[in-house]
Amino acid sequence: MKKIRQWWGRLSLQWRLGMAFGVLGAGVLVFLAALLARTHGVEFLAKGKIVEAFIFALVIFFVGGWLIAGWSLGFISQLGIRFKQNPNLALPAELEGLANLLRSEMQKHDSLLAELRHFTSDASHELRTPLTAIRTVGEVALRNSQAKPEELREAIESILEECQRMNALVERLLRLARVESDEIPLRLRRINLRLHCFAWKDAISVLAEEKNLSFDIQCPQDLFLVTDVEMLGHAVVNLLHNAIEHNPPQGTITFRVEKLDNQIILEISDEGRGIEPEHIDKIFRRFYRANRSRSYEKGSGFGLGLSIAKAAVERLGGNISVTSVLGRGASFKITLPASG
Repeated sequence: MKKIRQWWGRLSLQWRLGMAFGVLGAGVLVFLAALLARTHGVEFLAKGKIVEAFIFALVIFFVGGWLIAGWSLGFISQLGIRFKQNPNLALPAELEGLANLLRSEMQKHDSLLAELRHFTSDASHELRTPLTAIRTVGEVALRNSQAKPEELREAIESILEECQRMNALVERLLRLARVESDEIPLRLRRINLRLHCFAWKDAISVLAEEKNLSFDIQCPQDLFLVTDVEMLGHAVVNLLHNAIEHNPPQGTITFRVEKLDNQIILEISDEGRGIEPEHIDKIFRRFYRANRSRSYEKGSGFGLGLSIAKAAVERLGGNISVTSVLGRGASFKITLPASG
């Protein structure tokens, strides 16, 4: 049986359809033969050339099916070529469902290519900037034959700083790749959300202390969730880091967790200047910064934190959204299916 399936799989679609027509024809002829035998007797089939006629008809069925299949597949192939040139081409009603599927796949394909080109361009820019700085500082130091040890030390420190920035960028890109990879399985376990909220806060408390920020954590004692702690931590820590970056000194970051119906809501709010409406739909894009003028300031980041957060939440089967009012801060909300 396995060999028959392998043989059948090696046949072209035209041959398969031709043989299907032949089998259909054989079934019809067997039915007619049975009908004639019952009506006139078996001896009637042996008279004249009825058997030869049946065999001829069977060959006609097979050859006709093979030719019709070839014509149909050729027609579809021509339509495919024309459809590729003009996706809005009107097609026969029977093929409209297939056409809609192809249009959808083409749009996804174009979208992925555009995203890849955009990502490649932004990544190249982010890497080229520190490389240019390293080369410039190194060339200036080499040309200055009278440079003092202090000046050379300053040049080396500048080069090391740019190297650290490049290393941080590569680490972020690798983290984003790991988060987005479906090949890395999720390690699910039941956790107490309140305990982990404080753990995530402690992980970045040093950054908050630099701006004298405080945290207001609101989470029930007995709220549990089955999730991948590391994956959820990527999302929460990046959102907390984002809140610290945009919060004014002496401000407060609110971290609220609750269960609504069959969902767990984690909401992180800051007291910053907020996000302009035209940036709301773009801030989760890779390398996107609402304020491009700060793109290379120390501590300004690479525009990857929110992308990592979004990818991590989606891997966990949830979604992330943002609301903001100018002058009153922004609020990021993670919604996850409740379990455990």
